[in-house]
Amino acid sequence: MKKIRNIRLFLIIFCLVSLPAASVSAQDGGWDTNLLDTARGADYLSEIEKDIILELNKVRTKPALYASEYIEPRKSAFSGRIYRVSGQIDLMTNEGVSAVSECLRVLGKAAAVGILRPSIALSSATSDHRNDQGETGRTGHDGSDKSSLKNRIERYGEWDIYIGENITYGPESAREVVVQLLIDDGVSSRGHRKNIMNRVFNYAGTAYGTHPLYGYMCVMDFAGAIIDR
Repeated sequence: MKKIRNIRLFLIIFCLVSLPAASVSAQDGGWDTNLLDTARGADYLSEIEKDIILELNKVRTKPALYASEYIEPRKSAFSGRIYRVSGQIDLMTNEGVSAVSECLRVLGKAAAVGILRPSIALSSATSDHRNDQGETGRTGHDGSDKSSLKNRIERYGEWDIYIGENITYGPESAREVVVQLLIDDGVSSRGHRKNIMNRVFNYAGTAYGTHPLYGYMCVMDFAGAIIDR
């Protein structure tokens, strides 16, 4: 039976963080990137979109290592609720360092889950939503045409098991997109993190682009199974 896991949450970054948008190195220590870099040959994705899927696979396969390498160092950059890095715009968070600490505890105990593979159908659905919000300045999971996650995916493919969606506004690098979703500051359910670490998801699509209010945005869609039309 199909079940929709449409987490109706989204992450708005109210202060933009200026981070370099460099591609992720294929030689990151501790991971077999030849295995995890499943989207590198997908010519329908940009380099940063391919990097985002690689980052997702890194945390899914070695969550404790990902936390210690890329999330633990953030703790020292907080002054109260302000996340402050030299040369970047200060970020006012909702929870401060406590959200980072909670993320570290959860990922430190989390079991590895399977890798995600790219999907043209899911990527097409995310591109529709990115293009819509890039033009209208809207946020959230509903399109200006009243489309839902389910509607957008079903334009391009037939899905099964579960589907889910994450959206970020602000981050300028693949790693920052994924790290902020994992921390999920201000989202009590941590629904974005749960989507990333959900073992039933086997496929992902992503679309990264500009947003008129927040500078940049990223849409990620997930499915347990998907058949492209």
